[in-house]
Formats: sequence, structure tokens, C-alpha cells
Amino acid sequence: MRLKPVWRTLLPWLLLAVLGGVLFMFYIQSSVVDDKARSQVELDMRQILALDTRINLDVLRLRHRQLQGYDSLANSALQVTNLLQGLQRQFERMGRPEALASARQAWLAKETALDDFKRQNTVLVNSLYHFVNLSRQLQTTKEGSVDLLNAITRDVLVFVNEQQTEEIPAIFAHLEQLEAMSKTWSGMAATRGSLLAAHARQIVNNHLPVQRLMLSISRNHFTQDLELAYGEYIRAYNQATVQAEYYRRLMAIFSLLMVVAVVLIVLRLQYTARELESSHSLLDNIANHLGEGIFSFDGEGRLNFMNRRAEHLLGRREADLLGRDLVEIWPRESQSDSAFRAARQAGRSFEGEEWLCRASGEHFPAFFLGGPLPNLDDANVAQGYVASFRDVTAQHQSEERLRIAASVFDSLAEAMTIAGPDGRIISINPAFSQITGFSEADARGKTPGELLGSGLHDKEFFREMWRSLNESDHWQGEIINRRKNGETYPEWLSITAVRNEEGDVAQYIALFSDISERKQVEARIHRLSYHDLLTGLANRLLFQDRLETAVRQAHRSHRPLAVILFDLDHFKNINDSLEHRAGDSLLSAVGQRIQALLHEGDTLARLSGDEFAILLPDGITSHADAAKQASLVMSAFATPFELEGREIHITVSIGIAVYPADGETWEVLLKNADVALHNAKSAGRATFRFFQESDNQHSLERLELENDLRHAIRRNELRLYYQPQVDTHSGMIYGVEALCYWQHPTRGLLMPHDFISLAENSGYIDALGRWCLENGCRQLVEWQRSGLPIQWVAINVSARQFRNPGFTEMVLEIVEATGINPNCLELELTESSMADDPERIFNVFTQLRKKGLRIAIDDFGTGYSSLSYLARYPVDVVKIDKSFVDGIAGEGEQNSFSLVQAVVLMAHTLHMKTVAEGVENEEQRRCLMKMQCDLLQGYLYSRPCLASALIDLPCVADND
Repeated sequence: MRLKPVWRTLLPWLLLAVLGGVLFMFYIQSSVVDDKARSQVELDMRQILALDTRINLDVLRLRHRQLQGYDSLANSALQVTNLLQGLQRQFERMGRPEALASARQAWLAKETALDDFKRQNTVLVNSLYHFVNLSRQLQTTKEGSVDLLNAITRDVLVFVNEQQTEEIPAIFAHLEQLEAMSKTWSGMAATRGSLLAAHARQIVNNHLPVQRLMLSISRNHFTQDLELAYGEYIRAYNQATVQAEYYRRLMAIFSLLMVVAVVLIVLRLQYTARELESSHSLLDNIANHLGEGIFSFDGEGRLNFMNRRAEHLLGRREADLLGRDLVEIWPRESQSDSAFRAARQAGRSFEGEEWLCRASGEHFPAFFLGGPLPNLDDANVAQGYVASFRDVTAQHQSEERLRIAASVFDSLAEAMTIAGPDGRIISINPAFSQITGFSEADARGKTPGELLGSGLHDKEFFREMWRSLNESDHWQGEIINRRKNGETYPEWLSITAVRNEEGDVAQYIALFSDISERKQVEARIHRLSYHDLLTGLANRLLFQDRLETAVRQAHRSHRPLAVILFDLDHFKNINDSLEHRAGDSLLSAVGQRIQALLHEGDTLARLSGDEFAILLPDGITSHADAAKQASLVMSAFATPFELEGREIHITVSIGIAVYPADGETWEVLLKNADVALHNAKSAGRATFRFFQESDNQHSLERLELENDLRHAIRRNELRLYYQPQVDTHSGMIYGVEALCYWQHPTRGLLMPHDFISLAENSGYIDALGRWCLENGCRQLVEWQRSGLPIQWVAINVSARQFRNPGFTEMVLEIVEATGINPNCLELELTESSMADDPERIFNVFTQLRKKGLRIAIDDFGTGYSSLSYLARYPVDVVKIDKSFVDGIAGEGEQNSFSLVQAVVLMAHTLHMKTVAEGVENEEQRRCLMKMQCDLLQGYLYSRPCLASALIDLPCVADND
């Protein structure tokens, strides 16, 4: 049987394709084994085991309060999860996906235990902290039994350290005695006694569960299961290696067969080449009659063919462009970054749009479809490229019209519905869903009547509607419809019938708006007079009215009442970071959450900004009752708020005034509650305070000090003291830290901690900070001109200054005005302050470092995100807090030594300098020198002193 000519032509190619396919299959089978993948699996295994060990160690350190934050634990757990996902892919590639199931299950159990541990350990640590503080406070009072308090304190602390469960009954017995006794105490002592007992119970109830969680985490069989899975992987890998070798031998055999096939094909190609030559003219003729332009380029990127349609679209002749790169047909601004030209030069396929330029200079969009051409002549010569293109200007115009129409449809404030001729809904706009509550999925395919019908209109109403539509193709009027939640509402509805060319109804378009708000305006105006617009709570006017009424009633019935004022701590940071819209949402959520805690008859009001007030006219018999209510309010903020997909943790400061002890008129009660609130903020926030008569005197003193501070610069009362920073090995001074002191005319010399926080809260910190920067820079310039070898001056900066929009410009202005070298100015910001507005502080750091200034983190190690700050922020110097330096040289202080050493090593790894604060003795200096800490600062060398006294210090004189 003779083959047809077409089969004789295809037979060599089919043979080559079969041989190539078999060879490729053998190649795939022989390349299953990947030594790099195996090495990666082994590396991931070791890393997971190391991370698991670190997790167990972090849990132990957290349990014994040697580690403050959970960042390290969370990061290690996240790395293990990611590594397990990578291992799962490698196991699946080896055909053993189930081998890792047991280890992954064990890890999930361990992750759950870690989450439980973090939650319960936090509760335990907080309770223990408050327990110790309350115990100390109660022992200083005259009320209560000191022996009982000592016994409770001793029993609880012994239980925490030794876990002797047989002591629990005795502890609870003592606690019951304390609770009974505290009810006889007066004022704050009763509250503290009740809170002490509550925290002691919390410690006893949570200590052993936390201990068990820690043991279950350390004893988890995750690592054993992981090692078993690895063994299974190695066995599968070895089997695959044997099989791959077998396929390599087969591949060699078929390669020989393929060589034979190639020889046959070459002979066939010689005949085919003659046929191709005759077909070229035919193909050129076809290309010239296509509706799209066609380009063809040779291996050098030069044009070798352009059909007539391309000449027409570009307004250029083929003869003028042959042998050229065609760069001029692209607009000048896109000649260097044309995606098509980049794909052509790289030999990649391309599908997309480009702007082209006609000979007349007109620009037009073109859609390209192109790809590389296989080289048929010489394998050593680059291959060519072919592409077709068409003018898509008309398509763009149509798409733009559709986009505008869709934008109008979606952005209309009024609801719009498009229905078919049968009245069933085809499409709705977002305003429809916003007004009715129904989504497009809910509405599509239904009639407006069955979806929105309220049942409040009779059949005659709808007959008249359809009569108008049939006669005039239009109807409008007021109608009562029902939302998805069942609520009825009035709307103004307009319906238009759209007909096709034959005069039949093609669509019905309905446009309506909710007019219920218009009908509620008068009621709303009345409500706005007495209620807060944002939260819906009572406003200051209504609260004062109710408070005045409650005071009169309390006076007649001789019973107390309480006024609680609270505001949100650091609320301004939320407004600055997430914008005011998020802040408003938070205020509304706070109002809803606190309102749920109150009883009928209580009043919650928003007075202004983030300040709220609670009136408790009933159920108050003593200050303890008010304290319980304040504790409920504080506990309501333990659960974070969710705003725009983020969890927001926030605390409150609370001030309490009780009638009649703290005031007999509503004005005095409200004023005294505000004084108590101010004291709660001064106490560190996240707490509550009762009004005390001494508070008035303290407020007056604080006000006087604030007024004096505003005149301190003008009266030349501020002083800059300098403390040297000395090289650890040579003992020579390299730089100084400038500290601001205040020579008060009546109070004497005030330390920075006596007035800096006052300056921050009063808004005077900007002027004070500018004074410190100007005088510190001028002093360093003066020292350097006089030959004193001090290389830099470090000046503390408040986080509030960083939030000032003009801070960067102000610093650079001072640098230029004083003539200081920017490299000689170091700005210090405490680690805890960096958490206020990290994004803005990061940007300011970056801008200042670009100008040459040095940035230092002060009090490093006292915050909760130290490692993340080190790795992320552009910082030059890390200052180790004195609290860590104090413990590095004593007996049993190995932990402090290791922590300081770790900080030094980490900082050096990130190319940062380290400064140890609070160095007071030679033994500390030797330890820090052994750790290779760069600079030392402390009383061992000098106390802070005036500029005139600095030159007499030994560490300065040694430089001369």
C-alpha cells in the first residue's frame, strides 16, 4: 500500500516527534531526583528543629518573666508554619504527601497551646504585678491586719515559686478572711483589699494551668513526628534515584534513534526547501490583502517585511523602512520603554497595546500580537520576529463611553433598577443595595413588587402606574416599599419604559431615592439639640440637665450618686494614623460598648472629643460601688475594637466624684471629676482615680509650674548639662549627651523628669526642644573651634516633636544657622516613644539621615518591639538602658549579661554603634569592654555638668 504524498511528507516529522516525546518523557523521569531539593529539605528540617527549641526556650523565659514581649515567640511560630508549608510541597513532589500529616497535626496542637499560653500567662503576670503592688499599698495603711496580709502575700508567692497545691485551701481561707475584713475598712483600703483578693484568686487559679501548658508545649511530639517524616522522605528519594538512573540509560538509547531520524529529516528538508521557495510569493500576496498590519524582523532586529495594511496605518512606505529598527514609529516619550520592542529584543511572545506614531505625527493606539520566528537556516544566527497590529482607536472610544456610563450608573446617589420587558430585574446599582439592603444576587430575576412590596398599596395604585407607563412610557410618584430587614420606608420613584426600533418595550428603567430622611428632619433637629451627632448619646447640655436633676433628688432622699468622667488614652494617635473617619468609628463603638454595661436610669454622654461622662444616680452606697463601675468600664476595653479590618487596642483614664462627699452641686461634681481624670492621666493612664481635696492644690501647683515654664526661655532659666560618652577601650571622650535642666527661681534646680512631661502635655515641648537644639549645636561648634576634640552632641527629642509637620525643616534650619556639621548632631528618641506614630517617625528618620544626621534609640530594651525597631528603622546608635547595665556584673546576673551581649552583637550585625548608659563601676566597664560595647556613659566618668566644667574632666584632658 502506497502512502499519500502528504503522509510521506509528515512521516519523518512524526518519527522525530515520537522519538522526541519519548526522549522528553525519559528526561522528565530521570530528572525527578533533585539534590538541591533534598538539601533544602534537610536545611528546612534543621531550621524547624532549631526554631522549635527556641520556642520552648522563649516559653520558659516568658513563664519565668525573663522575656517581656511575645514578638520572638510569634515570629518563630510563623517561620515554622511557613517552613512546614515548603516541606509539604517537597514531600508531595516525592509522592509522600501523607508522611508529613502527623507532624503538621502535632504542630497545630502546639500552636493552639502557644496561643492559650500567651493569653493565660499575660493574665497571670498582670495579676501578680497588681497583687504585689496592692499588698505593698495595704501594708502601708493603718487599716487591716498586717499579719494576715503578710501571710497571704507569703503563701501566694511561695505557691507561685514552689507549686505546692496542698497550700491552696489555706490560701483561699486567708483570702476569705481578707475579703470579710476589707468590707469593714473605709475608702480606698476597702477597694484595694477586694482587688488584692481577686488578683490572688486569679494567680492561684491560673498558675497551674499555665504551668501545665508550658509542659505540654515542651513535651509535644512534633519534632519526633517530623524526624519520622524525614526518614520516609529519604527512603522515597533513594527509590527515585534508582529509577532515574534506569531512565537515563533508556534516554541514551533513544538519543541514538533520534540522530537517525534527524538524518532522514534533513534529506527530506532539501526537497521541501524547493517547494517553500515557490510558496513565498503566494504568502506575500496573502499578507498584503489582510485587514491587519504585519511586521517581520530579522535576527538583528531590522525590518525585512511590511504589508500594505501596515503602510496604510503608519502612512509610511516599506521601502523607506526596510533594514531599520523602526524606533521612529513609536512616540518619543515611549521609545526607550516600549514593551513590544523589549519583547522583540528578548525573543518573547507579546500580546498587548502600544501607542504608535503616523508619518503625520498623529498618535494612535494599536493592538499587537507577535512572537519569535524559528531559525530555519543557521543555528548560530539570531532568530527573527513577526507581529501583526491593528488600530483600536474606535474600540477605545466605545470602551470609554461604556466606562462613563457604568461610572454614572454606579456613582448615582439615587437607586437605579434595570428590568426586562417582563418586569424582572436585570441589574441594580450600588445605591439600590445601600437603600434596600438587597444585593444584586438577591434582586436579579425578581420583580420589584415581589422583592420590595410592602403590602400598603392597593391594586388600584398599581393599575394606575401601569396605565401611565403604557400610555406615556413614564410614571413617577411616592411609594412605600420594604427593605430586606423588613423595615418600610417612603421613596420617590420614577419609571421609564425604553422601546426598541420595532416599538416594543425592551427595558424598564426605575430611579428612586429614599425620602424618609426628609420627613425626619424636624425630629432630628430636636434630637440634635440634646444628643451627640456622632454617637447618638446625650450631649453636654442634656447631661448637665440630668445631673442637676439627679443632685436635687439625691439631696431630698439623702442618698449618694456618682459622676464618672473618662477619655481615651492616646486617641490623637489614632486620628493621625487612621484619619478622623476611623476615630469617629471608634468613638461610636466605645459609646455602644459602654452603654451596654449601664442600667436603666444611668446616663452615658459624650461631652467633647473623646471625653465621655457617666451619671450613676442609683445603686451607689460608697466609693467602692463607683470603683466597681469604673472597673467594669476599664474591663470593657480589654477586648480590642475592629476598625477597617484592623484590631485597635486602647485604654481609658477615669476620674470619679461622689455626691455629696466630693461636691454638693452639679457644677462642683463635674469639675472635681475632671480633676480626678487629670490625675489618672498623670498617673500613667489606663487607671482610675477618685477626687481628693489635695488634688486641687496639686492642680494649682502644676498650673503655676506650667506658667513658669512658658517664661523660662525668656528669663534665661534653662541650662544645658553635658555628660560625656567615652570610648570603651581608650577611655577618651568621643561625644556628649545634652540634658536640659531648669534653674527655677524658687524651686531650685529641676531635673528633666520634673518638667519635660509637663512641657509635652502643655504643648510647650516644641519651643523647649528648639532651644535645646540651638544651644547644643552652638556649644559643640564653640568647643570644636577652640580645639576640644568632641566629635558629636546627642540631644533628646520628644515623639511629639517628631509629629510636628515642620520638624525636619526646623532641624535643618538650625544646622545651617549654627554651622554645625550634620554628622556631629545626634538625635535621641526613646524606644517606647517610637510606638506612638511609627510610620511618620520612620519617614523623619530617613529624611534626616539623608542630610547626614545621626539617629539613636534611647533606653533600648525597655519596650516590647525592640528587635523589629532595630531591623526596620534607619538607626545609627543603640543606647542600652541603665536597668540592664546594673545587673551585668553581679553574681547570679547571667541573664542580664547575656541580654546585653545579645543587643551588642545584634547592633553590630546591623552596622550600628552601641552606648551603655549608667556605667558606675570598674567591673561594669570591664564586662562591657569584653562584650565590645563601643561607648560608655555614666557616673564612672562624670555626672552631667555645665559646659564650663566639662573641659576639666579627666576623660577630656586625656585627649589633649
